[in-house]
Amino acid sequence: MAGLLRAYGYALAEHRDAADAWVLNSCTVKDPSQSAFLHLVDAARAAGKAVVVSGCVPQADRHLPGLEGVSVVGVKHIGRITEVVEEALSGNVVRLLGRGGDLPGLHLPKVRRSPLVEIIPLGTGCLGACTYCKTRQARGRLRSYPPAEILRRAVDVAREGVQEIWLSSEDTGAYGIDLGTSLAALLGDVLAALEAFPQVMLRVGMTNPPYILDQLDKVCAALRHPRAFRFLHVPVQSGSDSVLKGMNREYTAAEFRRVADALTQSVPGLTLATDIIAGFPGETDEQWEETMALCARYKFPVTNISQFYPRPGTPAARMKRVDTRIVKERSRALTRAFTAYAPYAALEGTREAVWVGTEKSKDGRRVGHTRSYVKVLLDPAAVAVGSIVEVDLIRAHRWHMDGAVVKELAPTPASTQRLLADNEAWLKKLEAADVAPSSSCSGSCSDEQKAACGCSEGGCDGEAASSACAEGKNMSECCGGIAPESACGEKGKYDASGSSGGCCMQQQQMTPPPPPPARTLAKAYAVEFLAFLGLQLLVPSLCMLLFARIRGCDDVGDVNRYMGYR
Repeated sequence: MAGLLRAYGYALAEHRDAADAWVLNSCTVKDPSQSAFLHLVDAARAAGKAVVVSGCVPQADRHLPGLEGVSVVGVKHIGRITEVVEEALSGNVVRLLGRGGDLPGLHLPKVRRSPLVEIIPLGTGCLGACTYCKTRQARGRLRSYPPAEILRRAVDVAREGVQEIWLSSEDTGAYGIDLGTSLAALLGDVLAALEAFPQVMLRVGMTNPPYILDQLDKVCAALRHPRAFRFLHVPVQSGSDSVLKGMNREYTAAEFRRVADALTQSVPGLTLATDIIAGFPGETDEQWEETMALCARYKFPVTNISQFYPRPGTPAARMKRVDTRIVKERSRALTRAFTAYAPYAALEGTREAVWVGTEKSKDGRRVGHTRSYVKVLLDPAAVAVGSIVEVDLIRAHRWHMDGAVVKELAPTPASTQRLLADNEAWLKKLEAADVAPSSSCSGSCSDEQKAACGCSEGGCDGEAASSACAEGKNMSECCGGIAPESACGEKGKYDASGSSGGCCMQQQQMTPPPPPPARTLAKAYAVEFLAFLGLQLLVPSLCMLLFARIRGCDDVGDVNRYMGYR
């Protein structure tokens, strides 16, 4: 969404106070994340910002208290974010929550959190029906992207210069079941294509046990490929079969152990991550000890520990909860055991290849990752971002290793250097533009400023000047320096009110605008209205008709009398 907004001509603010509109994405997996999301919605309203919300929270519960009067972009409509932001800035409320239509394209413009990491979604939705989860309610059943589209995206971003490609999904192991293919087949195709790009590594996202069981050998072979990180996230949630059954996880603890054993034995140095839910409804002390024992057996280097939170509308929310004090104590006990592990101690004194990324640690050291995706902190003066270096691992900590660079194995490719330079230029432009809007244009122009910017004295005092934002001019020199340097972009527009970011609007149309929103929005409303009629009128009537037939109503008159029409 950020990529689409930037491509359309919006300036993305680094700090929220400088923005005219807030686009708030959401996750419905845990209650605390939803609460934090709703708090941000309230903060945006209080600040007088235009608000657009997206993601799984509004998709799963369109009538959620706290979202009244804000615009909504459903998970299948992110390609229309520019339309919705336009309407929100105009004071209108738009809600696009239909689930029909095609999946968003993989080649939409994108702003990466890390310029060297490309995240490619494999699809949306899942085949599971976990009793505690609302993801299925928000995203529906599994819909996978065609393998050719994923492969094309992977090759394109590899040519662009990224260092890591992450394949992500609600459940990567289920990929392709709806298309008659599999994750193993996809991994084989992508890894074969990446052999032409020595600097690019593939990381496979989270997979649940059920759908990886039948392809374990091929997935293990893929993780041993030189272009793949030896890392996999397989959530177990509980070590008790009774609890797993209550969660409707569709596997047993023994089946998880089969997956974990195959991965750790077949893929040398594999980092196996997992998730644990503490205090699922009905969980006894004995059942919790089964989970503790499983974690002690594998000593997972990465464990995401969550206390159970009931998600409204899920079957687990209706189950009898475990006492909160017990849940907290179980969570603390597992956390104590987890933090006592020393998963990287065996790496001390070894030598590994490390891929150097853009991240820095709190003490200023450069962060890289080994083939097993272990974090290594390096002297920033000894490494170049985007390079591959050979490192002596000299000291193990709980979450990372300290490393000393031995030599450079592969320099930063030219394509990666261009990508980093483009990102740095964009960040500087963002920083320059990230100035809170002035309440009005004020100040006066010097003679030099008039010549440079075409300002008139009246224009700088708030009267529109047609040439105030001439192409290529630096508006920081105009209006007493109030307008941010990049506010005008290539072709800006003078804003006498100052309400859109100082003297210049941050809302430039650098690309042709999409079709007028009115037509597309009307179509969306019509589809939702028809869906509403179908759910509220047609389905109940058909059910009543079926019951009437079961009760022996053979003719139209009998049916009408049974249904109360006569």
